[in-house]
Amino acid sequence: MANDTVAPTVGAVASLLLAVVVFAPALVISAGSGLVADYYAAGPVGVSVVGFLGLLSVVVFLAGAQERTEPATVAGLTLVLGVAMLSFALLWALSIDQTLLFSFPAEYAWIENHRWVVVAVCAAVPVSAGAYARGVLA
Repeated sequence: MANDTVAPTVGAVASLLLAVVVFAPALVISAGSGLVADYYAAGPVGVSVVGFLGLLSVVVFLAGAQERTEPATVAGLTLVLGVAMLSFALLWALSIDQTLLFSFPAEYAWIENHRWVVVAVCAAVPVSAGAYARGVLA
C-alpha cells in the first residue's frame, strides 16, 4: 500500500468504526419507554448526525484513497467533516443529562461510558484527515 493511501484508508476505517459505535446502542439495547431515542436526541443536536457524517466520511475518504476525486478537495472535505463530527460529538457528550444515563437497566451500564468512546473514536477521523491533507499539500 502506498504511503499516500494509508491516511485515507485509516480515515475510512475510523469513520466506519465511528458509525458502528454510534449506532450500537440502537441495535443492542432493548429497554423500552423510549430511553434509547432520548439518548440519541440528547443535547442540542443529538448524536445521530455524527453517525450520518461518519458514513458520509467513509465515502469521501475512499474517493481519496482510490483517486476518484481530486486529492486536495478530498483532503479539505475530510478535514472539515472530521472537525464537525468531533465538535458535534463533544457537544452531545457534554450535554447528556446524567439522569438519562443512569435510567438504563443495570445490564446496559456500559452506556455511561459510550459517549466517551464515541468522542475517542471520532477524534481519529480529523487526525487521519489532517495527515492526509498534510501529505497532499506537501
